[in-house]
Amino acid sequence: MKLNILPLVSVLLFFFNFIECQLGGGNSYVEKQLLCALDRGPCDGLGKQVKDSLPEIIGNHCQNCNPRQYANARRIASFVRSKYPLVWNELVDKYGNQQQ
Repeated sequence: MKLNILPLVSVLLFFFNFIECQLGGGNSYVEKQLLCALDRGPCDGLGKQVKDSLPEIIGNHCQNCNPRQYANARRIASFVRSKYPLVWNELVDKYGNQQQ
């Protein structure tokens, strides 16, 4: 799992920053990925990677991440918490209690 998480945290950070800068308030692509993570919508390649990583990032508190990846994961979590607080709560409920 560690090998899959390491590059993904950086990709997710870039993705969320790019979407936030490019689209402003219309974050339909971000919303699509979040719906995928909640099993409420179809998943593309990134959505599948996000879903696969959330148990480590949320459920395991990114324990297998290096300090930079951990900081990036915190920034991503902060973005989702601030822009989509109800979705964040659902993600924590879904992925926070999973055993690794």
